Amino acid sequence: MKNKSSDIKSGQNYFNTLARKLFWTFSSLKLAVLVIFSLACSLATATVLESIYDTPTAQYWVYRSWWFHLLLGLLGVNIFCVAMSRLPWKKRHIPFLLAHLGILTLLGGSLLTERVGIDGSLRVTEGETASVVDLDSASLIVSEGSRIKSIPIPWIPPGIQFQGIDAAKNGLPYDFKVDRFLSHADPVISFVPSVAPAIVPNDASHGSNGNSAIRVRMVGGPMGISEDIWLWEGAPGWKSIQAGPARLNIGSAIGVENIGSKEVGRPVLSFIPENDGSVGYIAQSSAGKKVQGRLRKGSIVGQVIHPGWRGNVTLTVTDWVPRAVAVTTYKPARVQYGSQAPTSAIHLVASQSSEMWLGLGDRAVLSFNDQEVEIGYFPKRLMLPFSVRLERFTVDHDQGTFNPAAYSSRVSVLDGKGQKDVNISMNEPLEFKGYTVYQASYEDADPRPITSIFAINQDPGRRWKYLGSFLIVLGSVLLFTKKLSGHKRQATKELSIAI
Repeated sequence: MKNKSSDIKSGQNYFNTLARKLFWTFSSLKLAVLVIFSLACSLATATVLESIYDTPTAQYWVYRSWWFHLLLGLLGVNIFCVAMSRLPWKKRHIPFLLAHLGILTLLGGSLLTERVGIDGSLRVTEGETASVVDLDSASLIVSEGSRIKSIPIPWIPPGIQFQGIDAAKNGLPYDFKVDRFLSHADPVISFVPSVAPAIVPNDASHGSNGNSAIRVRMVGGPMGISEDIWLWEGAPGWKSIQAGPARLNIGSAIGVENIGSKEVGRPVLSFIPENDGSVGYIAQSSAGKKVQGRLRKGSIVGQVIHPGWRGNVTLTVTDWVPRAVAVTTYKPARVQYGSQAPTSAIHLVASQSSEMWLGLGDRAVLSFNDQEVEIGYFPKRLMLPFSVRLERFTVDHDQGTFNPAAYSSRVSVLDGKGQKDVNISMNEPLEFKGYTVYQASYEDADPRPITSIFAINQDPGRRWKYLGSFLIVLGSVLLFTKKLSGHKRQATKELSIAI
């Protein structure tokens, strides 16, 4: 019994000694200097990254990294242990304790903001009302009937390898995988034969009937242009394309009578798909001279058209799809950083060896064992407890230029209890029901309406951060005053001794 009791006592002494060593290590000045220096270097690095690249890149590498959170945690532990090392506290410790309590309060408020705070954007067009905020993170939404599953898609900067996300490993009974992620992506639209695929993007296939599509390479002209152009009957924006001074059209309703005097003054070329599989064309020069011809079925691709335009312009048919649907894929964007960089896109591969791209905001339908499953790639969204209606957007420009100097939005805020009319400008945000609405940007339109973009922020840790900052300043002032008064008393004492 004596040996067992001594062993227990020895173990307790060991753990007490270890705890004391850890406590004095965490409360040491060396650790404080190391942590503060590391945080200073980290913040400097984040500032450089944000100025060279953008805010999401700085957040990925620094602000939201595990090691930065570890440094902040070490700082909090160090501050707490230093304060506890002064026990029992005395009146002279008050300035010291206030400053350290302020740092802990500031760190706690920042943690609260990160965990439950909201930071997103709200887009409202003039005359419309909106209340759904897009947050700065995205998810893959999978729904079948009443079952809905959300899979977070982590954002990574360009050049970082994407690890892939397997649907089965996320609790879904479907065999597909997100294998590619583009942080900033440009859409590439191509046209393929209208055959029902295993995966059909709802908003990428613009025509259910498979309308004709033709691609031509236009070369020549006064500027020596060389451009590939798709024309497609399936959507108004693809039926008629402006290519420099020329306009290209496609449509079975186009005929000689449709190209009249209203087109004189600019070159026009129209393709007319025929029922027998051939393609007729009618070209008109800026002087009104017409050239007609027919591209026979089976020999359309490769045909060269001489429309009689200035600069010896030629158009070569490089692709022809009699019944076509539009398919959208994505490629890395030309602009990869900054506010002008486009949104992200993901690539999916299904078990049937089918694949597809989804840009942010796209949705599609997958077929698994005769079951249709709808998927969508959307930003995380939040419904505000109020709605914002944009009445009028105003922008002021620098004198003599088109550069915006200031802009503001006159809005009506609706919360079910009434209407509040306010003006939100760059320096005058709206505070309402715990949310702050900032005037962030806008999308111009000619003619109007203009779309205003608001930044929506909810910061539950703000008051704690303000309180922490106040305590730090108060403690520092009291500490400085105490030392200053001590120096004065010492100087007075020395002077009285000298006299």
